Amino acid sequence: MTTLEYTEQLVVECCCACSMAFAVPADFQRRRKEDHKTYHCPAGHGQHYYGKTEAEKQRERAERLQRQVEAREADIRTEQRRLESERRAHAATKGQLTKTKKRIANGVCPCCNRTFANLERHMAGQHPGYMQAGDGK
Repeated sequence: MTTLEYTEQLVVECCCACSMAFAVPADFQRRRKEDHKTYHCPAGHGQHYYGKTEAEKQRERAERLQRQVEAREADIRTEQRRLESERRAHAATKGQLTKTKKRIANGVCPCCNRTFANLERHMAGQHPGYMQAGDGK
């Protein structure tokens, strides 16, 4: 009688085709779970692990989170550009308003660009709807 002394750990598997129980080394099982390669039961039926390993799940989760972070950073950059554009537009509008106020203070009509000594009377007589349309003072 021949004896076999084996010091590694064996894991019992069950064939999905013939239901035969067989043992494989734990390291072999771990590698097949990681690489998803096909191995065979003693009757020759192909077996493989199709589920994701914990490492694969963690890597996919990390990749998904990284994509989310990148998307949020892109949103922030877009919002910052929009905000800067609004600031510039506001500054330009404010500059035009200041220019118009100075011209009015100097007696220049904002509608017909002519100078009048009494601009208020000219506006009331020639452009009566200007203040209502402009909605300001």
